[in-house]
Amino acid sequence: MTVLFDFSQFPILATERLTLRQITHADADAISALFSAPEVLRFLNNPPMDTHEKAVGFIDWLARAFEQQEGVNWGITLTGQDQVIGMCGAYDWNRDNRHIDIGYHLLPAHWGQGYATEATRAIIRWCFQNLDLHRIQADCTAGNDASERVMIKCGFTLEGVWRESCWEHGRFVSIKQYGLLRREFIDLP
Repeated sequence: MTVLFDFSQFPILATERLTLRQITHADADAISALFSAPEVLRFLNNPPMDTHEKAVGFIDWLARAFEQQEGVNWGITLTGQDQVIGMCGAYDWNRDNRHIDIGYHLLPAHWGQGYATEATRAIIRWCFQNLDLHRIQADCTAGNDASERVMIKCGFTLEGVWRESCWEHGRFVSIKQYGLLRREFIDLP
């Protein structure tokens, strides 16, 4: 059985090219830029995070989720640099059913370089090693091909489509649900 993470200290994860660390108020401008980029908002039903104050409020919300042991959200930085280029995280931890949801977002200037996949693999590994999970799940709006590619590269399986289940940008959109079971992750090379 996995020894559960005790949330006493924020975990820092390192990959070949990335460092995943806690997001702080010093990152507010980067978070604001991330969630104000039209390319990022295209598949989110969020208003632009177009002020420093909105970004600080969001960062405080992420910190509370960690303090309440509901999930972990990391800032993505390039190794050796401190500038946040995106974020990724695990949220909605269901301890009874042993699953959690994950998500990831990158500034458009960093798309297409494999960073989202690298960060996602790191958080998947961390979650399975520290949260006694049976499954990790993720979803994306139909048409978000880049997000789907990340999930597939990380071993997720398409489990279904929630047809026209969300209202985004003045229209109903379908949501694709993906899942990854612990045994499938263990079997990955």
